[in-house]
Amino acid sequence: MFGNRKRTRSGFSPIYLMIFSGIILVILIINGLLEINRTQKGFYLLLEREATVLIQHFEQNIQEALTSLQSSQHFFGLEESIAEYLLEVLHRADQIDQEKPLSLSDLQSLVHQYSFTSIGFYDSKGNLLRAWPSAPSIEKRGFLEEIMKKNRSVVIDLFGKPLTDGERFTIAIGRQRTPGIMALELSGEQMKRLLRHFAVQRAISDLGLREGILFISVQDANLLTLAHMDPALIGQVEEGPFLRSALQSKKILSRFYRHGNGEKIFEVVKSFPVNDQPGGLIRIGYSSGEIHPLLSRIKKSVALSVFFFLILGVSATTLVWVNQNRHLRKMKEMEDRIRLAERLSSLGHLAAGVAHEIRNPLNAMGMGLQRLRREFLPQEELKRQEYLSFADLILKEVRRVNEIIEQFLTLSRPSQLKLKDASLGDLLNNLVALFQEEANSQNITLRLEVEPGLPPLRIDGEKLTQAWINIMKNGMQAMEKGGILRIEAHSSKDRVEVVFSDSGSGISEDRMDKIFDYYYTTKEKGVGLGLPIAHGIIEAHGGRLKIESKVGSGTKVTITLPIKI
Repeated sequence: MFGNRKRTRSGFSPIYLMIFSGIILVILIINGLLEINRTQKGFYLLLEREATVLIQHFEQNIQEALTSLQSSQHFFGLEESIAEYLLEVLHRADQIDQEKPLSLSDLQSLVHQYSFTSIGFYDSKGNLLRAWPSAPSIEKRGFLEEIMKKNRSVVIDLFGKPLTDGERFTIAIGRQRTPGIMALELSGEQMKRLLRHFAVQRAISDLGLREGILFISVQDANLLTLAHMDPALIGQVEEGPFLRSALQSKKILSRFYRHGNGEKIFEVVKSFPVNDQPGGLIRIGYSSGEIHPLLSRIKKSVALSVFFFLILGVSATTLVWVNQNRHLRKMKEMEDRIRLAERLSSLGHLAAGVAHEIRNPLNAMGMGLQRLRREFLPQEELKRQEYLSFADLILKEVRRVNEIIEQFLTLSRPSQLKLKDASLGDLLNNLVALFQEEANSQNITLRLEVEPGLPPLRIDGEKLTQAWINIMKNGMQAMEKGGILRIEAHSSKDRVEVVFSDSGSGISEDRMDKIFDYYYTTKEKGVGLGLPIAHGIIEAHGGRLKIESKVGSGTKVTITLPIKI
């Protein structure tokens, strides 16, 4: 039958759609990562602001405590805390000695670790067993006798004395499991240092802290830990380039670092002055664990947003692509129809001029042949038969030329339709009946399927039948060895479709663009005007003619007619 027209190339290739979608995805991912980073920075900025408020509060308390210690000899209600701390040191040393007797080097380590003057061990009779570096002066004051007589289990001589370097502060206890006495002694300077530790510790402990703050630490100018939420770290030195630079800076600094257990810590640090000199550091450490759930939720939200906007962007792009291609196809079809109409018009004008020049000689030839056939018959029978045979042959060819000219004239003028309501089913039944005998002779099966209840159409039945005849002839001629020619009719919205499908050999792509060309034909006696005429009749009805074909699979012609013209 007829070939499929070459497909209209899309103006927007699917490859470009994929590239554009990839660009959208990259932009969304980058935006999502920036949003996560922005949120993370914002969260840490809030933590830094919170830490700034806390540090300002602690700095004020520490300044007040240190100023008061420098200008007074009072203990500011820290007596009980100091006594408990020293008693805990003695009990701990007693417990260690019970497990394994402490050597002089062990006693030296204790003195250095807890910063007191000396420590000593006595038996139940008050005799000195071990001491470093020398025995405490407790035996001079009769404290040993008080404990030996068991009048008292603890003797404290720490308070009510001036904090001068020559003054000695002593505390002694009776041993728990082994009979005997333990005592330690501090100088006035050591008592001042201990008092400063507890004053600073109280300054950072008077505020209830929320969950998520890992530690608060105060270090002096030598980076010695004066106070810490973990008492075991008090007295230790923690240093590094960051802390040394923070000590010299007046700004609040922050950093991330890994703790010994691998936990990531966000730390805010500020130096505080003493007498217009760097006096130490206040450090607040936050656990990054509390931000992980928040960042996880934000990442999920960003991922969902990326997915949603990606789907939205791709869908919108795909919709634009589909609409653009549909628009391009319509434009291409319109261009093809305009081009075809122009070719029909040009051929029609040419045909009109040629036909007028040829019809008169043809008519004269036809009349002359009829007169010769009638008036100049030979007398002899054999010559008469031969004469009549030649005359009929010439007359037949003249009439054939005249029919071709009539077809050209049909193309030269617009179709004048005689519209009236008609049943599409009746027209198709008549069409099948017209070709049934010819189809049987060519071993072709005609199958008609008409949808019940098709609405009547306002059409020119004769011209529409003429168009269908041209299509039927082409379909049957394409099935030289027989086959099936199927005719279907069904309604679709406000239109009716008539489909002619043959099982012929189909048409190759190189012939596809030529099937609507005038006088293009593959038949020996064909003129090549049947399809252009059919196309003009269908378009005159406001319809469309679509052709699809594949070599070896046959051809399908779809005619779409409006229900109302």
